[in-house]
Amino acid sequence: MTDTYLEDFATRLKPRQASNILLWAIIAFFVIFIAWAALTELDRTVHAQGRVIPSSRLQVVSNLEGGIIRAILVKSGDMVTKGQPLVRMDKTLLGADLGTNQATVNALRMKIARLEAEIGGRAPVYPAPQSAAEEEQLRIEKSLHTARMGELTSLTAAARARVEQAERAVHEADAAYQSRVSARDSAKAQLDMIRPLVEHGIEPRLTLVQMQSAAAVATTDAASAAAGVSRGKAAVTEARSALAQVQEDWRSQAAADLASAQAELSSRASANTALADKVARTTVTSPLAGRVNRVLVTTVGGVVRAGEPLVEVVPNEDNLLIEAQVAPKDIAFIRPEQEARINVSAYDAAVYGSMRGEVVSISPDATVDERTGESYYVVRVRGTATSLTDHDGRTLPIGPGMTADVNLLGDKRSVLQYLLTPITRLSERAFRE
Repeated sequence: MTDTYLEDFATRLKPRQASNILLWAIIAFFVIFIAWAALTELDRTVHAQGRVIPSSRLQVVSNLEGGIIRAILVKSGDMVTKGQPLVRMDKTLLGADLGTNQATVNALRMKIARLEAEIGGRAPVYPAPQSAAEEEQLRIEKSLHTARMGELTSLTAAARARVEQAERAVHEADAAYQSRVSARDSAKAQLDMIRPLVEHGIEPRLTLVQMQSAAAVATTDAASAAAGVSRGKAAVTEARSALAQVQEDWRSQAAADLASAQAELSSRASANTALADKVARTTVTSPLAGRVNRVLVTTVGGVVRAGEPLVEVVPNEDNLLIEAQVAPKDIAFIRPEQEARINVSAYDAAVYGSMRGEVVSISPDATVDERTGESYYVVRVRGTATSLTDHDGRTLPIGPGMTADVNLLGDKRSVLQYLLTPITRLSERAFRE
């Protein structure tokens, strides 16, 4: 019945009316299409090929001193964490050197404790011994302290004896001086008494001469005794100075020994730190988290030179870094921080999806490919992740060396602008001609 109705309608419809309807339908289609093309925007996309590179350089791990390999703890392809042991070197000689140096350090500390006590005039306080060797060193230092104090006591006693002897000599000289002064004064008194008697003729002049001679002798004896007292006092002063000098020399020697011991301790402590660092470095560790690229030594017991490479580690990245090659004709549309979409060639983008990224750097000049002769700009794009995920939630790793298609998203343009671009170019070319 419907078919009959349509046939009847078409029969009654005039040809002119059908043409008008078709015309308006075409006009409406074009108006709708132009409106859609003018309002619908697409990203201006620059397509480039690239490859994944590590954002930091390949780390070549070595040992500063070299030596004999005792253990190889990783193999190519292993994932390692920062600080994880990779290779162990023999530390026998370094350990022995460290032990010897440490024993010297401990002995110097005990010696310094003894010398400081000697200088300060107090009992020494030694560091607590931690081993049998340190206990033996402590016994030696205690014996040295006893011997040194005995030496000081002996030297001091001898010097004090000389002081006491000089003081006794002064006392004796002073007593003799007092006696000589008394005799001199008595002789002078007698002379004063006899002189008037001689002048009056009561006593003979010879008596006066004898008395004068006796007074002169007594005066000389008194002066000599006074000089003896002065010499005795000088001897006492000298003896006391010698006593002080004995003690000063003893402490000066201790101070010189202390300064020498402290200087040696400082040197040994620095050497100890260096040796401990060398011993620690016999366990060669990874400087960062990553994947072992190559193990460059294979023989346990083999000898490696100082600084010889042992292991290569490719660092793990927080984000991927893609190095893309952009044609010179497209470089004008690339800018830093521009959005990008990355499709890793190893994983089908239709199945596993793509990754977002942004431009981090653009080379200042083009590079010429020596093989093809084509020039290109190097554009580095940083991804927002280091892996993709499949439908089961498993991680799909992305590592250095993988290739990728990079779509650099530029300014948006309407579909109408894209459609008019060939016409615009053609008109510009026509006007130029």
